[in-house]
Amino acid sequence: MRIIITGSSGYIGTCCYEYLKNKFEVYGIDKIRPFLLKQKKFFLCNLNNYIKLNFIISNIRPDLIIHLAGQSTIDGIKNKRSYEINNFNATRKLIKICQKEKVKYFIFSSTAAVYKSDKNILKEKSQLGPDNIYGTTKLKCEKFIKKRFKSYTNYIIFRFFNVCSSLYKLKVGEYHRPETHFIPIIVQKDLKAEKIQIYGNNYKTNDGTCIRDYIHIKDLLIAFVKAISFLKKNNKSEVINLGTGKGYSNLEILKSLKNKNNFIFVKKRKGDKEKLVCSNEKAKKLLNWLPKYSNLKKIINDEIKWLKFLKKKKINRNTIY
Repeated sequence: MRIIITGSSGYIGTCCYEYLKNKFEVYGIDKIRPFLLKQKKFFLCNLNNYIKLNFIISNIRPDLIIHLAGQSTIDGIKNKRSYEINNFNATRKLIKICQKEKVKYFIFSSTAAVYKSDKNILKEKSQLGPDNIYGTTKLKCEKFIKKRFKSYTNYIIFRFFNVCSSLYKLKVGEYHRPETHFIPIIVQKDLKAEKIQIYGNNYKTNDGTCIRDYIHIKDLLIAFVKAISFLKKNNKSEVINLGTGKGYSNLEILKSLKNKNNFIFVKKRKGDKEKLVCSNEKAKKLLNWLPKYSNLKKIINDEIKWLKFLKKKKINRNTIY
């Protein structure tokens, strides 16, 4: 099978490329080059460059596109228009080309941020209600995919919960510039014995801090492989949550660190939901998938190993705070 991964220079994209490259014929597309590892079959292209993107896809003629490219951070949002351009406009152009080239299969990376905050476990049919521009544009993409892929192309929309940790043996892991995600920031600060900031302590949870469902990157990629098999065997499209079904509060995660009391509370961020924990029953049923690597100990240990690898390479990872 011939696969194109968009956003192949990003965290999930890089891991996806390295994990799949020996299983399939894999090509990467991104507007920036991969940072640590070169990708042999890589194309430098902004998805909003329709002419160049069309040329690449029409020449590769992929069976499947895994669409990971997009703008995701909710920290310090200033230019909402950029989310429309990088998320929805880029997806719209990509899908137009997919239809023209009759791409058989499509996997889209959506997000838990499309859901309305709920104390209950979130199922795929739970109420939708994004309250930040990231979730809003991702939901807009979902609707467009469903509308345009009514014939020929079968798709899976994966709603990722909090993807984290590393595939340190493959020399890939989380490296944003700057890093904005909770797990890598707190692990890095813990190793340096630096003060950790917690956004908000007055949420309606047991300890007042946000609760999230964390999924190890390896479990996510195993789900991708199973999704590919599902699409080949079944003439149907699905929306599927990817998470563990278990939530950890920010304070619970801190308790697993060495310097567990080295933190301060700061003002909560606009757009942060109180609780996001998913039901993964659909993934279990349709894909025969279970999150084997997503326990907190494994997540933290693999992140520590990744940080030690970066340190060995003399690579400094900056964080947003």
